[in-house]
Amino acid sequence: MKRLKTSEQVNQNMSYEYKLVFDNASAAQDVMRTIKRSETCIRAENGDVYLKDKSLNNCAEYDIRLIDEDDGSLWLQVNVKSVDLYALVRETLSGKPFKCFEDGDAESEVELNEAFRLNTLLNPL
Repeated sequence: MKRLKTSEQVNQNMSYEYKLVFDNASAAQDVMRTIKRSETCIRAENGDVYLKDKSLNNCAEYDIRLIDEDDGSLWLQVNVKSVDLYALVRETLSGKPFKCFEDGDAESEVELNEAFRLNTLLNPL
């Protein structure tokens, strides 16, 4: 179950949530470790990693949040369209088999670029 905290959400109307499910449970931990080392990581606490694309100069507290579910899956919360953050996440996920489900619904699988609301701009992973 996702652990989104209302007080931390940035503009509820613009927030999109996806569950990333990996074939290998350790892949989720690898992703979180790599993302935490990124210069876009502005905070990491309680299994959550917050990313900010500073080039966008927006007033959002964070642009992307990854939430570790401790079951080999991650929740991806996308608050702002960011090609750079999409590229970072895509590169981090490269070579790791995963599925991306909108709102965690197994019937609503989407490509990663769609999760970042970039479906008309970029090729999918």
